[in-house]
Amino acid sequence: MRNNIIIIVLLASILGVHACGYRLSGKGSLVPEGAKTIAVPAFINHTNEPYVDLAVTKAVVDEFIADGRLRIVDVEIADLALRGVVVKYEVAALSFTADSYVQQYKVRIVVNASLDDLRSKKTIWKEAGIEAVFISDYKVAIGDITSTKSGKESAIKKAGQDIAWTLRSRVLEGF
Repeated sequence: MRNNIIIIVLLASILGVHACGYRLSGKGSLVPEGAKTIAVPAFINHTNEPYVDLAVTKAVVDEFIADGRLRIVDVEIADLALRGVVVKYEVAALSFTADSYVQQYKVRIVVNASLDDLRSKKTIWKEAGIEAVFISDYKVAIGDITSTKSGKESAIKKAGQDIAWTLRSRVLEGF
């Protein structure tokens, strides 16, 4: 009986060690072999919010510059082009005062993106509906429009940075 218990414990230990093989990994880079440069043309804005496209484009460029694996260049000399369209910009009330006035707004930005191999003239990857993972919000400063506007711009910038991180991850790690 004691030998059976020892065998069961050993088998459980061996199975337990092998079953704990969880790991987080992407599908691998989408970047074709030999590609060293990428262009990020200005994203197209299909929303009614002015300049949201510029905020997202700047964030994407900054993200690839910070990463450093692909050099940002003009589209005329690039190996790859990451193109995007801002298809949705929404603002929704997130919290209210006791008097039912909006106290805080949440910003939601959605983009469609594609990665083109400019050498082979083929689209490598295309995805619709990419949006910020984290909540980007701003407070309403009653009677202070400048502060509220500044908060809104910061929330747009934060959402753009989140989307930029997602795009860089998709392109370079396959996530």
